[in-house]
Formats: sequence, C-alpha cells, structure tokens
Amino acid sequence: MTLRIDRIKVNRAGPLESDFEFEPGDLNLIYGQNETGKTYVVESLIRFLFKTNSRAPVDWDLRDWDIAGRAIVSGLESDPVTFTKSGRKLEDYWEDGPGLPRDLSRLLVVRAGATVLAKERDGVGRDILKDYLSGEGLLDRIAGNIETVIAGAKVQDRQIDGAKQGRLKTRAQCEARVNRFQTLLKDVEEGYASGEAYSLRQRKEGLATQVETLEKAKRYHAGQLAGQVQRLESEKGELPTEGDLARLEADVTTWESNKAEIETKTEKLQELESTSPDFEWASKADRLYKDATSGAAGGGPKKVFMLLALLSFTGTVAFGLLGLRIPLILSAVLSALFGAITYLNLKKAASYAGENTELAKLKAEYRTRFGSDLTDQATLLAKLGELNKNEILATPLREARDVLSEETRTLERTTTATLKDWTGNEVPVEEWRKTIRALTERIDGLQSQIDSIGQELGSVGVPRHEYVEEDPGREWDSERYAELTGRLHVTREAVEKEEKNLEGLKTRVAQETGRDDSDWEELITALSNKRGEAAQEYREVTAEILAKIQVNAVIEEFRQAENSRIAEGLKREELTEPLHALTGRYRSIRLDDDQGLVLVTDKDEDYLLASLSTGAREQIFLALRMGFASIAMEGETGFLILDDAFQHSDWDRREKLVDRTLSLVESGWQVFYFTMDDHLAGLFQDAGGKVGEGFRSHRLGED
Repeated sequence: MTLRIDRIKVNRAGPLESDFEFEPGDLNLIYGQNETGKTYVVESLIRFLFKTNSRAPVDWDLRDWDIAGRAIVSGLESDPVTFTKSGRKLEDYWEDGPGLPRDLSRLLVVRAGATVLAKERDGVGRDILKDYLSGEGLLDRIAGNIETVIAGAKVQDRQIDGAKQGRLKTRAQCEARVNRFQTLLKDVEEGYASGEAYSLRQRKEGLATQVETLEKAKRYHAGQLAGQVQRLESEKGELPTEGDLARLEADVTTWESNKAEIETKTEKLQELESTSPDFEWASKADRLYKDATSGAAGGGPKKVFMLLALLSFTGTVAFGLLGLRIPLILSAVLSALFGAITYLNLKKAASYAGENTELAKLKAEYRTRFGSDLTDQATLLAKLGELNKNEILATPLREARDVLSEETRTLERTTTATLKDWTGNEVPVEEWRKTIRALTERIDGLQSQIDSIGQELGSVGVPRHEYVEEDPGREWDSERYAELTGRLHVTREAVEKEEKNLEGLKTRVAQETGRDDSDWEELITALSNKRGEAAQEYREVTAEILAKIQVNAVIEEFRQAENSRIAEGLKREELTEPLHALTGRYRSIRLDDDQGLVLVTDKDEDYLLASLSTGAREQIFLALRMGFASIAMEGETGFLILDDAFQHSDWDRREKLVDRTLSLVESGWQVFYFTMDDHLAGLFQDAGGKVGEGFRSHRLGED
C-alpha cells in the first residue's frame, strides 16, 4: 500500500482569493505570504482527509471555515478515491482495510508550533510508545471494555466464581429465567401434551388434514372443470357463430336460386339467338335484292323510302315492346306510308329490270330458310323486321343474365373462401350445405358440453380465486368430505371440552409469554421461543464473560513484558536512522519510567528529551514521526503534510531537515511543505532541482 495524493482543489473563500488547484509530484512546495490562504489550504486538506469532529482521534484545533473542494488519493482501492468535507475519511479506510492506527493522522500532518505527539512531559508519552512499538495501546483499549467484576472473576470446577454484580448478575438472572421456563414447559408437557387431550388433538389434526386434502381436491377439481370450460369456449370461439352460419346458409340459398334463374334465362336466350344467322342472311339478302331489282335511274329515291320504311317498322316493334301507345300509332302510320311508297317503287323497278340469276338464288335460299316464297322486297323486309324483333329482345336478356352470372360467381367465391377459413379445406359446391350442417352440429355439441360442465362446476361451489393448479393426489369425493367434516366437528367439540380443564395452566403460560392468545399451540410455541431466547441470552452472556476472563488473563500476561517490548522497539532502525540523520549526534533512544524518553549521543551521553531546546525537540519529534509512521505502515510509504514544521529551527538545522525530507522523497514518500518563510522556500526550491520532474511548487496570492 502506497498512499499518494493525486490532485487537490480548494475553492476560493476566506483569505484564498482564487481556487487552489494543484496536481502534486513527489516533493511539493506551496509558498505564500501572510494572509494569502496558506493556512486555509492546509486546514481544508485536513478536513478533506481526516476526521475532525468531537470523536476524532486527534484534536486538530481548526478554524471554523466553510470549506469546499476535494482531494483525490490513490493506494486505498483499485481506483483513486475522492475525499470531500463530508463522506468517508482515511481513518475509516484504515479500520476496514490494513488496520492502521486511527491516530496515524497525527504522524502524517506536522504543523508549526504543534510538533509534539502527546501532551506529556517529553512530548511523546507512554501511550504513543505502546501504540506503535508494543501493541499495548490496543490491549489497553480492549481491557477498558472489560468490567471490573469480570476482570476479578475466575473459572473453577467449570463454574464462574465472582461477585453477583454487573454481567455476572445478568447471567444469574438469565439462568433463573431458563429454569423457570423449563419447569413450565414440563408442566405443559404433562398436562396438555399427553393423555386424552393429546389423543383428541392428534385425531383432530388427522381429520383436519384429510379435510384439507379433500378441500384442495375440490378446488383442484373446480379448476380442472373451469379449464375444460375455457378450452371448450376457446374451441367454440374458433368456429363461426350461429348468425354467421345462418347468413352463409342464406347465401347458399341465393346462389342456388341464381343458378336456376341463369339456366332459365340461358335457355330463353338460346331460343332468341337461334335466328341470328337468318337475320344476318336476310340483311345481306335485302341489299342483294335491291341491286337485282333496281333500275339504273331510280336507285336514289327508292333507297330513301325503303330506309324510311325499315326505320318506321323497327320503331313500331320497339314502341310496341315498350308499351308506348302514341309513338306506336305514329310509327305504324309512317311504316305503312313508307312501305306503300317503297312497294310501288319496287314494283315499278321490277317492270324495268326483270328477274335475273341472282334473284333466283335469293328466292331459292329464302324458301329453304323460311318455307315460303319471296315474292317481292316487301316480303323480305317483313321477314327482316320479324327477325330483328328477336335480336332486340335478346340484348337486355343477355345483359341481365351476365349481371346475374357475375353476382353468382362472386357469391360462390366468397362462400368457398368462408368455408375454407372455417374448415381449413376446399369445400365443393355440392357439399356446402352438408358442411354447414356439420359446423352447426359441432357448435351445438360444444355448447351442450359447456352447459353440462358448467352445471357441475356450479354445484361444486368454489369461487374462481380459490382454484388451485397443483394436484393434491386425491380425487374429489363429496360424500367422503361430508363424512369427515362431521367427524371433525365432533372431535373439535371434544378438544374444547378437554382444554377447559387446563385453563389454569394456560393462564400461567400466557402470563410468562405476555400473550393473550387462546390457542394452545401458539402459546406453547411462544413459551418455547421464550425459553430459547432466555437460553440463547444465557449462552451469550456466559460466553462473553468467559471470553473476557480469558482475554483479561492474556492481557495481564502480555503486560508483564511491556517494558522490554518498548525498549526493543526503540532500537528499531526505523527510529534510530532518521533520529541520527536529522540531529547528527543522537544515535539511540531509551525510555526512563520516571523521566520519559532519554536520548543517547555518539559519545554515550544521556539527554532528557523534555529538557532539550525547542528547535532540537522539533527535529527529534519529526524524526520520531517519520519512524513511527514507517513502523505503522510496515515499510510502505505514504504522504507527509508539513505546515512550516521547520520554522523554529535555526538555519543549520533547517538544511538538515530539508536534506532529510529529500531522503524521504527518494525512499518513496510524498511530501507537501507549506511555508511563508522565504529561506525555507529557497531551500526547498534547491532540493526540488535534485528531484527533477517529481518536484512541484505553487505560489499563493498570484493569478
């Protein structure tokens, strides 16, 4: 573990005119004249890192500044830890982690005029020596937690012998409570937990268990029935509704009706369309007849009257079909007039042209087709008008049939698709009604099952929220359930009657347990718990007393060698090496029981630490701090905060102190020196030149 401060930020306040932000190196010099904030920064850093409240291990005597900022420290955890005015402090990490002394902070921070380690005559005191050299300080704190009465007690013949006071008195009281509870439990065992009452309770419990199992079976059975209903409802829900089937059946009826009507219309249309070839021949024959019978000079007028006659005749037929009376009369008159004119013209033309070979062919074909003679063009026009009437009637009939056919095909597609959705298969037209009947029967069957199971579920009478899914391993039997509940009722009455005879004993148990329960089982459980608690407390108190007696004996044995361990500790190199390096004359140190620490020079001369000058004492205190810190950290390195700690030393000693500080840095320590002394600032600047990149400095009061 190597503790280092990686970054410091102190927000400006008090005498600090601007934020102090500093990224430390190995050797760090912070210089500032009076009233530039040096003390503010030092005390902020102390508040960030160490406990400073009334329960702190060190009395820091800090000013009441409202500080803000942070310090980031590495070496405590895998990642650097940020410290602020609130939150965990270094002492917390030392206790939880490496187990360093909580007052190690007094070694890591040295302030001018406060170099002594303790308020003792020699400035160190026996408590410090015991903490860092012999472990006695810890033993003293442990011993302080052991009561005097326990420290004076002994264990003889497996019994604790001592005054019945304090924890020994508590132990005797616990033992008495355990005995009292045990006696009462014995009485309960003899009175309640055996004999007729016990037999009746056992019988009641057995019957209650059987009833409970049947009740679970009942709830399970109800759940299974509800599940069946749900599955049937789900299956039914996947089928069409009765309304859907009725609508589809109506569509099938419509489809069948449409098919019949289409057949009728088709037959009628075929009958009308059978004259279409004759109509086409007659139309052509009319033109040929005109050509064969017309003269060279009279074609124009003849054609006009023939055309008018044909149109009038066509109108007469159409108006007759439509039932328009007045247009029919007018059209008939015009048809007769133009027909007469046409006849006269044709007769006249025939007298000029005569018959030819083409005309003979027409007349022969006419006889073949119609079974009568073609005497003149009027006869041909009459036949053409008759054939045209069929063409006029066929057109609306064809359109009506086509519309009905399209509607029927659409109905067939939708019906086929609907049945495929319902059945998953293509259903031929001839099986439509059979499939609809099958679906209807399936729906009726499912509904019948749902109704039947629903009636059974209703008769079971279990609310939905009480259904269970776990099979109790027994089938529901309503008759057996009625029998067992009756027997359970009788047995409960017998138990209640028997327990009335034990009311006195129950009252005693209730008083001891502090419960008002009327149930024996709960009272016995409470009494057993009380006995267990009392026994546990008795064991814990006894174990605590025995442990403290043993610890006290070990401490007493260990204390007998306290002086020798301290003496050996004072010889450790961690103390003697910095002592000689800083003073140049003292090579060792020893403890005098009456006068405190005594320093021994190279010439074996003894000097009381309490009698030395202030400057010499500060050197020695600094050396002891460094030594004790190194011992506490078991050879690991950390940081030192020196707040003008060398201020009272003369110039020669200052140079030695700075040199020693430099050797600490070279051994891995991180040092912060705060000063307002120009001479010390210069010495550290020179030392910083030897450190190189590891040296950082900051001058307070400069922007």
